Amino acid sequence: MSDTTNTAATKTSQVNGLADPNKVSPVELIMILLLVGLIFVFFFGMRQLKMDKAAEALAQTKFEAMLPTLQSAINAAEEFKKTDDFGEYPFDISQLNLPTTDLGDFTLEYNGETFSFVVTSKESFGKAGIKLNYVLADRSFSVDDPAPERKPTIKDEWLPQE
Repeated sequence: MSDTTNTAATKTSQVNGLADPNKVSPVELIMILLLVGLIFVFFFGMRQLKMDKAAEALAQTKFEAMLPTLQSAINAAEEFKKTDDFGEYPFDISQLNLPTTDLGDFTLEYNGETFSFVVTSKESFGKAGIKLNYVLADRSFSVDDPAPERKPTIKDEWLPQE
């Protein structure tokens, strides 16, 4: 009689889900793995986000360090136009008597045909070949980035607003 009672109790406990309290079911294992994966994704994602923000802040600092020199070149070109007999912008950057055209992480060039300044980034900026164009006649900026998906890049929010 004890065998039938013992077997009946075991079958009843298995039906109720009380078979082995120490055994981990596959659903519980998947839930634990998902939780651990979520923690890792969040942790490493936030870490990468912090690194990206720091790199962007450094690029913005380098860009903003160049802006006063560009602004002085623009002012010199405007002043040249005011004093020119024909009211024209200079056809060569040497007419502006600028102290330097090397802006650290950027180089400054002047296009006498379109009357525009072109600031080109060097590799020390983080990516070479980004061009910032300023057209004197339109008083407008434009950014030409050969690879905008690669960082760092120059954002429109960083450009001076008039």
